Amino acid sequence: MIGDPIVVDLKKLKPIGGPGLFLKSFENKVNNSESIEIDSKCNIEKRPDGILIHASKSNRQTLIPIPTDNVLEIEIIRGKEQIDPFFLSPMWILLKMGVSVLYARYFRLRMHEYHIDQMELKLTTTDYEFDFNANGYLFERQLKFLKNLNYDKKLKIERKAST
Repeated sequence: MIGDPIVVDLKKLKPIGGPGLFLKSFENKVNNSESIEIDSKCNIEKRPDGILIHASKSNRQTLIPIPTDNVLEIEIIRGKEQIDPFFLSPMWILLKMGVSVLYARYFRLRMHEYHIDQMELKLTTTDYEFDFNANGYLFERQLKFLKNLNYDKKLKIERKAST
């Protein structure tokens, strides 16, 4: 239905799977007997003709294939970012040197210097609706994976304001 797993080309590495997500809501529009437990750990795998949702909770594995034509919309929302390094901290120095906050944030000394809220991902298909969330640090990797799916017109990106 959605094809065999994609073979990894070691010369041209591209993401074929999204990092860990947690299911916050699930709606089955077609068959009410099929369900996934809330707070299941989920991953999205790229396949030649669609995507495969892996869900796992309490040793119960669920796989949901979604053909490309059934995907209506994918919305990814970046959590609100708070950047407040203190004078002469490693993070402050790196930011003053022009290093991206994506790298400088790993050099914070105190928790209040950098914080990002959870990322949200909403996947709407003809048969299902999924709402996921994940650690805000995973946003860039998840976005790279979603762009690699080539759902350009179906992909919506929202970034909450930084402070």
